[in-house]
Amino acid sequence: MTSDSNSEILKLTSVTLSREKQDKIDLEFERYAKAVNYIIRTILKNRISSGSKTFSLLEEDLSNRFDQRPQYVRDVVKTAWGEVREHRRLAQTIRGMRDKAPVFRSGRMIFSQPIVSVDEKSLRLQTADRESVPIPFDKRSRNRVVEKLQSLVRGHTAYGRVRLTWNKEGYMDIDIRIEG
Repeated sequence: MTSDSNSEILKLTSVTLSREKQDKIDLEFERYAKAVNYIIRTILKNRISSGSKTFSLLEEDLSNRFDQRPQYVRDVVKTAWGEVREHRRLAQTIRGMRDKAPVFRSGRMIFSQPIVSVDEKSLRLQTADRESVPIPFDKRSRNRVVEKLQSLVRGHTAYGRVRLTWNKEGYMDIDIRIEG
């Protein structure tokens, strides 16, 4: 549940989203996956050695192609590097992965503030066209962590990146990393 001693993951689910919201969010998932895969290809092609070099080399290109928000570009680069590291780690033990390039599949996004904001009852996602899409939490999952959500809203604790995982049934899983 925790990745290091100072952070904790809040696991929430959303309510079933309307078709309109699903369509908007689905476009964001596709755009995110295209951006991550573009960065992965560029990292491998140009043999870029770090995330900061990737960000400085591709910032303008990514801003023109996908989204102009600098935080969006940082989040996408961070996700791409995580995918490359995971692929390299698995390629050491799985022979079939050694000659293949990593591929990020649509269905997962990891964002930080100000692209996502959390309140007691919902998460707000800022889309590329500057529209705010509220994603309400399911009552059952929200009630399990209500004190921690209230602490987030009041500013007593901070949160880091937020992982959104799309479920085809019309809802999503939301994992919020709380900084200790």
